[in-house]
This record gives sequence, C-alpha cells and structure tokens, in this order.
Amino acid sequence: MIKNSKQAWEVGQAVNVGFIKGLTVIAKVATPGDSAPDSYVMARGTQMYSFVPHNGISKISDQEARNLVAKAAWQRMNAESAAMLAAQDATRAAAFRAELMAISA
Repeated sequence: MIKNSKQAWEVGQAVNVGFIKGLTVIAKVATPGDSAPDSYVMARGTQMYSFVPHNGISKISDQEARNLVAKAAWQRMNAESAAMLAAQDATRAAAFRAELMAISA
C-alpha cells in the first residue's frame, strides 16, 4: 500500500503516475508474504494499466485486468473469512476457559 503520497491510492480515485495523468484506480492487489509492494489496476479511457511502485507501470489487456481484479477480490474474501474464523476461535477459547474455571471452583 502506498502511504507516503499526496495522492489518494484508493479504489475510484484519480492518480498520476509519471507522465500518465488521470488514471483511475480500479483495484488494489495485495502481495502478502513476499515483501513486494501492492500492485494496482488502473484505467484511463479504454486502456488498462498495471502499476507496481518502484517497478513501474505497464499496459495490460482487458483479460489481464479482469484476472488481477478477480485475484484482489479472492484475497479480500479470504482475509474476511480468516478474520471471522479467528473471532469464532477466540469466542470458543473464552467459553472453554469459563467452563474450566467453573469446574475448578
């Protein structure tokens, strides 16, 4: 995620990358675990772009853009599922501790 920027790198926002002005951020694709910066899918007119900070910007096809956006949606869904499972585990652990405390009292 880009943090130190005067531009808002959120979905739907217009940004400038180098000499390419007026790009709209379509999706942010996280890259967890590889310590690489997140990549962004952007559009200007009918042209689609992929941007990775410090690695550059490149034109991509509509199909490549569709695949990257699907990957971002899948990652977001997995993260939400993992958070929900963690909350359920925490609730179960708390109930188990309470049960053990009730038995030992």
